[in-house]
Amino acid sequence: MEKPWGLEDEWLVGERFIMGKFLLREGERTSLHLHEGQSHFWFVESGNGELAVEETQFLVGPGDSIFIEIGNLHRLSAMVGDMEVFYVTAGLATILLCITAGIVGMVALSCWTSPNG
Repeated sequence: MEKPWGLEDEWLVGERFIMGKFLLREGERTSLHLHEGQSHFWFVESGNGELAVEETQFLVGPGDSIFIEIGNLHRLSAMVGDMEVFYVTAGLATILLCITAGIVGMVALSCWTSPNG
């Protein structure tokens, strides 16, 4: 599935989980957002970037495993190369709280922002 920041491919969708992968293009980033009822486990296959979780930033790259707890505000930015990330999302909620350009809103699984505007 084409996204403004790259691509997402959901392989398996269950009642309480989603497994798949996404490609975050170099220079792009997801929105700063949280999931009220979902957690994430990510495995970075390729590319290097910065992960913001709450008030902390981490450099991430190939081989890194990441767990994002329910309710944690987070954003991933691809800094060097496209980032290919395998994921498992667990939980029932499909609504995100997004903070984009100072505007807070609720959207269904499509929240994103481009660093270029």
